[in-house]
Amino acid sequence: MNTELTVLKRDKVVSQGETIRMLLDESKRSSRAVPIRRAFVQDTVPGPRLVTRPGPLRHLLRSPERLELFLLVHCVAARGPLPRGRVDGDWGVTRRSETWGRAAGISFATDGTASAAVSRHLVKLKKLKLISTAPDGRMTRIIKLHEDGSGDPYTLPSGNWEGSRKDIYFKVPFAYWEQDYYKSLTMPAKAMLFIFMSQRSRSFVLYKDKQFASWYGISPATVGRGITELKTKGLLYEFLTEQYLDGSSIFGQSTGVRWALAAPFDLNVNKTDREAAAAAWSPAGVADTALRIASGVPVLSGAMAPK
Repeated sequence: MNTELTVLKRDKVVSQGETIRMLLDESKRSSRAVPIRRAFVQDTVPGPRLVTRPGPLRHLLRSPERLELFLLVHCVAARGPLPRGRVDGDWGVTRRSETWGRAAGISFATDGTASAAVSRHLVKLKKLKLISTAPDGRMTRIIKLHEDGSGDPYTLPSGNWEGSRKDIYFKVPFAYWEQDYYKSLTMPAKAMLFIFMSQRSRSFVLYKDKQFASWYGISPATVGRGITELKTKGLLYEFLTEQYLDGSSIFGQSTGVRWALAAPFDLNVNKTDREAAAAAWSPAGVADTALRIASGVPVLSGAMAPK
């Protein structure tokens, strides 16, 4: 029988990409995407008023390997009974340190030193209260916690906009790894990619000021570099140009550009935007759009005027 395993060379370490592919396949996620709460990027303070604060993402931007380890643990960890017959299910996963080391780009060693290298990153994630760990035989079980860094147990986010703000999430597509964006994007670009995906809007306005950066706990320079890179790589494009009233303009109006994420990162669109897009492409929506366009063109507006 010719299987995928037959083409692998005996005693040869597999690559980072092959290790990631194995972990993604083991996750059994039919959606080919992993949900991450918005609170990881920008958290909210409980209360009747919407008050935001930066999420834990800002603490991972100096370590690409630590960010990848966090994301891959979220991909693979699933709820289930713990090993050794225990029934108190958790959201954990047990793999060799060498596997995590290769997948996250931390260490490619096979002489036993990978364990110490991976452990240093796990300690950092534990300090951020994003994971907990427990012995599992000779290996370590990694249990994912709530993405807001509170240390609360992980629960599956419902995504219900009428429920807790903590339950709103965005999805990171497997294409992020399968198309090597985890390697080709710099940390500023990754930061802005996750920020834009977390907004869950079909289109958005770009801000580069200090206030916007402070919402996410990053620097304006990081925002600017990230946006520039996403544009250069074709992942951020002009979606539409719109006019709006502007009291500071001599004409009383100004023109602005709305931007959008390109595939494969265009999958996070909220219900309101999805319904609006569907309505716009309905027969009535198309006719209404054509009427509004025609009314702005003198020749057409005259032709359409009642006789």
